[in-house]
Amino acid sequence: MPSSSNVNIEEVLVSPLSTILSEMGKSIAETQKALDRNSIDTQIELSGDEALQDYGLEATWYHIPEVDIELKMALSMKYEEERDSKNRIRGYKRVLSAAPLNASYNSLNSYDVKGSSVLKAKIVSVPSSSKVVKE
Repeated sequence: MPSSSNVNIEEVLVSPLSTILSEMGKSIAETQKALDRNSIDTQIELSGDEALQDYGLEATWYHIPEVDIELKMALSMKYEEERDSKNRIRGYKRVLSAAPLNASYNSLNSYDVKGSSVLKAKIVSVPSSSKVVKE
């Protein structure tokens, strides 16, 4: 029987693959937003300082053009019950779960790294299709 600490670690490490990719995308977007916010704050500071206004300084803008991701993971497929409004089982859906391979996962689960899967993804920024216009 696994110890409660093993169960807790497994619950944190093993997630649906869609959740892992979604969280990575959100993290990248949050990073870009923080970079943009810093540039805006810098420009406001430069524009508000009379001594600096004479130099025509502008804030530097940083952009994350693309991110290459390569994850070595242990993948598993499980079935989850789908229930209706009366809590009756309607059927089952497949869920692909993934666990990142690291020393903790390998030792806790006696996992052979040779059986790992490699997930490669590229997230690329694209220009917006239209500008938001305020009326």
